[in-house]
Amino acid sequence: MATAEVDIDVDVGKRRLAPFVSPLVEGKLVEQRRYQTDRFKPAYIKDKRAPDLQKPVRRMIGEQIGGNNLTPQQRYEANLAFEMEDQVDMIDRRLEWMAAQTLKTGTLTVTGEGFPTQVIDFGRAPSLTVTLAGAAKWGQAGVSPSQDIENWSHEILKQSGGVATEIVFTTTSWRHFMNDPVVKQAIWYPGGGQGNTVNIGTQIQRGAVYKGKWGQYDLWLYNDWFVDPLDEKEKPMLTDGTVLMSGPDLMGTRAFGLILDPAFAYGPLAYAPKMWLNPDPAQAYLMMQSAPLTIPSRVNASFSANVCDPVLT
Repeated sequence: MATAEVDIDVDVGKRRLAPFVSPLVEGKLVEQRRYQTDRFKPAYIKDKRAPDLQKPVRRMIGEQIGGNNLTPQQRYEANLAFEMEDQVDMIDRRLEWMAAQTLKTGTLTVTGEGFPTQVIDFGRAPSLTVTLAGAAKWGQAGVSPSQDIENWSHEILKQSGGVATEIVFTTTSWRHFMNDPVVKQAIWYPGGGQGNTVNIGTQIQRGAVYKGKWGQYDLWLYNDWFVDPLDEKEKPMLTDGTVLMSGPDLMGTRAFGLILDPAFAYGPLAYAPKMWLNPDPAQAYLMMQSAPLTIPSRVNASFSANVCDPVLT
């Protein structure tokens, strides 16, 4: 049933052994595998805009200077499409922000106008969120990033039974990882062999860039930023110096609460666009609604470490 709340299922089952009994006695009743369900009402998004009605009679961005290759109606429609694409992009960026916060801390703090601050604690084991300090930081003499990664993988396996297959680095943590002598000796250039095909060349793109394979891990370099609506300051999605580890065993998903609007039959939609016209004074309005939440159903199959001082902010 569609509701304003989202049910968060968390796997809390333990790795149990099947019990021994005599074949001549009744079978032993075993409790079924457990999972925990919490209910949370996602914060609601209502992105409302009043597009400038002068734009259809002025040259659009990218349009030929001095040319009249577009009619006012075409410019009007193109402007509406541009605004709606930006609304979808902002919701997608909010989802990415939620996923980044969840993977980094095992929690998600939601706050906004008319929405009291709530902290969703997904219950990740404390040993899976680490901050290295002093002589233990990456880049210090005698510190081995490859050994840290192996230790952290063991901790993920111990806490969840999950296997990490992906490692996400930021710029500075990636540099320290690449400077590890063990990593250097193992790396073959793309097209090489032994299963290690790490691209050491410069690749700068929005979001995650695939850097290759090292052992069982797919390696990613991540860079992206957002403007925080609470203070209008630009901030990184992941603070430089971060390392994230996870994989399919996380069972992560995106969930959406229902749209509180009869125009959408109260459905749980990812994007609910709406448009209407005010007759006098003439004005078009656009609104995009959503109620998103990212859920790590097996949160202990993830790990986060702050491994060095940030260079990029």
